[in-house]
Amino acid sequence: MPQTQTPLLSVVVAVYNGEPFLAKFFACLEAQAIEGMEVIMVNDGSTDGSMAIIDAWRDRFPGMLVIEQENQGVSIARNTGLAVATGQYLSFPDIDDDFKPGMYRRLLDLALAGNLDVVTCNGNYVYENNKKPSRPIFPEDRLQSTGVMSGPAWLKKALDSRKFLHVTWLNLYRHDFIREHGFKFEPGLRHQDIPWTTEVLLAAQRVQYTSERFYDYYIHSASVSHKPDTDDTLIRSARHYIKILEMLEAINQRYPEQVKNIPACNWQIAKEGLGILHTFNNMKDPQKKRMIIQEFFDRGIWRLIWKNARGFRLRWRLGRRYLKLKKAARIAG
Repeated sequence: MPQTQTPLLSVVVAVYNGEPFLAKFFACLEAQAIEGMEVIMVNDGSTDGSMAIIDAWRDRFPGMLVIEQENQGVSIARNTGLAVATGQYLSFPDIDDDFKPGMYRRLLDLALAGNLDVVTCNGNYVYENNKKPSRPIFPEDRLQSTGVMSGPAWLKKALDSRKFLHVTWLNLYRHDFIREHGFKFEPGLRHQDIPWTTEVLLAAQRVQYTSERFYDYYIHSASVSHKPDTDDTLIRSARHYIKILEMLEAINQRYPEQVKNIPACNWQIAKEGLGILHTFNNMKDPQKKRMIIQEFFDRGIWRLIWKNARGFRLRWRLGRRYLKLKKAARIAG
């Protein structure tokens, strides 16, 4: 039956070849027991049995909206779902993770009580086959539950902990806030949650964090981010992070008043930049390495990293890397 009132929550789910995970995912979703929850499944060109599983669960979620599109990546799949969502709050869970019963109810209670733009919780890193013990995503000695605070204040606190993870799936977002600012996910960009989270928090007026651990983030071999790298995948990774640095710099320029009180907004650009330099170190083919390092300099990324680096130790580390880069790329000047 069609819903007669605005749902409290829209759950926007990007699906690509999720056959091994979908039954468990739907069970987690059903256990939330949110009446009238709007479920939007965006099948992003799956080539396995994902659609059959989605169809099998339709009756359990009245009004489930299923959208099928050609494979375009998680960002565009999320944007597709976002464009049709009608809920008061939004969530973006990943299909290969678990979330505990009561997560959405608890976060909705906080969001409604505090009229929040963003509400966020803690979770666990869970390793495949228990190769390592699970551990909190945000260590509780670094980040404790907060009251209502501004988005920039929470971003500062979170980044200063040096343990912050830029993700969407621990959060609920007020739909009107997202709509008013026109926020969308960057198409084709891996780790798009980094610029998304940074800008959303810089713009948010009311945010609250609870250290309750409701979400299990699985680190397993099926994850794109945990497969062995080749030189070509390292080049693609470097280009994604180069784009992320350019986006973070643009975001900092759009929010100068907020960023001037958050030195860690500069630090995260330098930190992600160091990650790019580590990527170069892991490349084997000298010709490919020279090519991507030349691109790195030509796009002004070295200058961007150096400008945002704060403190003697970080600049000393970068200075050493600079000399090695120049030698590796054989770039004059």
